[in-house]
Order: sequence, then C-alpha cells, then structure tokens
Amino acid sequence: MVLFLFSCMNMEPMSADGVPPVVVEFLPCGDAVPPGTEISVLFSEPVSYGSYEDGLIVLLAADELNGAFLADIDKPPLSASRTDDQVKCASETDLEGRRIELKPIEDLEPGQTYVVVVSAAITDISGNLLVDEINYNENGQIIGANTHVIHEFRVAAGGIRMTEVMANPAGTESQGEYIEIANAGYRDVDLKNWRIDDTDGKEAGDRLGPCEYGSGVVLRAGAVALLVGTSFVAPDDMPVDTLLVCTDHATLTTRGLRNAGEEVLTLSDSVGEQIDRYGGWLDLSGREGCSAIRIDINAEDGPENWIVPDDKPCRSPGWLEGQE
Repeated sequence: MVLFLFSCMNMEPMSADGVPPVVVEFLPCGDAVPPGTEISVLFSEPVSYGSYEDGLIVLLAADELNGAFLADIDKPPLSASRTDDQVKCASETDLEGRRIELKPIEDLEPGQTYVVVVSAAITDISGNLLVDEINYNENGQIIGANTHVIHEFRVAAGGIRMTEVMANPAGTESQGEYIEIANAGYRDVDLKNWRIDDTDGKEAGDRLGPCEYGSGVVLRAGAVALLVGTSFVAPDDMPVDTLLVCTDHATLTTRGLRNAGEEVLTLSDSVGEQIDRYGGWLDLSGREGCSAIRIDINAEDGPENWIVPDDKPCRSPGWLEGQE
C-alpha cells in the first residue's frame, strides 16, 4: 500500500484520452485555516462526479485516518461503518468536472488537524485511474503509480489564550504585574467588559477596559496584549505597539497576583463564558522578575505546558518568541 502525502502545489494540467488524471491542487493549505472553510480538489482533467457521492473523496480528522480506512476507500464503496469517521459535507463540481468542492455542514473544530483523502479508485471520464504523477518510460509510454492522495491542513486554534503570567516582578508589584494574552484565532476580538479572575471562578472577576494611556481594547488576530492594573509601568523591553488592557484597580486584580503559585486564573468574555484558564502551576516566589510562560498556545492548560525560563531574559512582555 502506498501512502502519498500531498502538499499544496499547482502543476500544469494535462488532458488527453488515455492519460490518467492527477491532483494538481488542494485548498485550503497551512495551519491557520478558518473553521468555516470549504475544501477544493483540482484535477488535471474532468473526473466522474459520482466520485464524492461514492465515498472516493472524503474529509476527516487526521486521527481517524489509518491503514484500514485507506484500504476501504481504495476498494469502494466505503462501508456504512465509516460514516461516523467522516466530516459531513455537501459537494459541488465546476470547471467541467475538474474541480470537486466539499462544503462541511458545520464549522470545523478549532485547533484540529484534518485530512482530505482522494481514493485511488478515482477515474477520469475515459475510465483511467488516478495516479500520483505523470511520468514517461524510455519508450515514451505513460507511467505513474495508482494510489490514493492525502492532503493535510490545520484549523486555526481560535480564541484568546493566556501566554505569560508575571506574578513576581522586580520592584513594585502593582507597577510590574501583568498577564499576557494572545489572539490565536483569525478574527479581531473586542476585550471590553471581559474579566480576569484569580479565585478559580468563585467570583466574577475584575472587569477589563481601555487604559487611560492605551489605544483601545480590540486585540487583532495574531497579536498579543498585556492585562495590567492602572498603575502599571511599561518595561523597557516591551514592544511599543503592545496593546495594554486595564482593570479598574491600581493592581492587576483586587488582591494582586500570588507569587507562590497555586492561584488559578480564569479569563472570561463579556457574557461570562470562561475562555481560558491558568492552573497556577508554578511557584515564582524565588524567581523575582521571571514569568510563567506557556509553551504551546494551541495546547490546553496543564503543568506540562508552562515553564519558567532558566536563561535571561526570563520574561517576554508583548512578544511570543520561543513559543510554538
């Protein structure tokens, strides 16, 4: 069995009777695809439109893909037991059958990796089976391996993530405490009336709004912001364009952040829905001026996903260098 993992490419299409079809383009590509995306598979020539309805082109979560599934899709039709493995899609065709489009019935899951699988049983109008690429032997005869083709992409993680907690700054704590957040999604987010809470949800938390010296409360997609108290003093190594969002206290929270850890922080949106959580995993009492930093902003909160850097600088206010 040949497993051919396809990347985004655009090859010159070919069309002639007796020439097998190949896949020349997949869309979307990358690891920050919007959840509402549509999937497009472009072939070098028209293929049978029944291909999708026969289960020859499918979309599924990457962890559902295995050798048994590939064996099934290459010997169609897929069994009824495979229905739950697939993402339910509507399908359309254009370019006289060269392009097959899959339209998921529901938005894809943020942060999930998906695969588009094109069966080796796909044929063109003349009945020629799909091959991985067109080659010619020394006699000028067309050769190519008949195989399924697989394309992988990842949906944007979405949402806001806490990425750094400065609980024990050097100097005056109310002037140096901050929580860094990142917008890991693909849309700008208005943080007005969001709340940060240090009681693990037992209280409503402290309301967020614009700082007097700030530039609003909208966090752009892919950007970072610092949640701070009104007496916060920006450190010299903070990028000048970093968005600052304030509580209405001099301190970041009513009581200030606990240096010793075990203080659970929750971030909630303007309607009270919890968006992210930091479990207070790290004791910073002996690391003045150092932050707890999230390793992977796409991974869930947990002790294995936070570190205190050993090397200086052991903080990164307003920038995500070194994070995945």
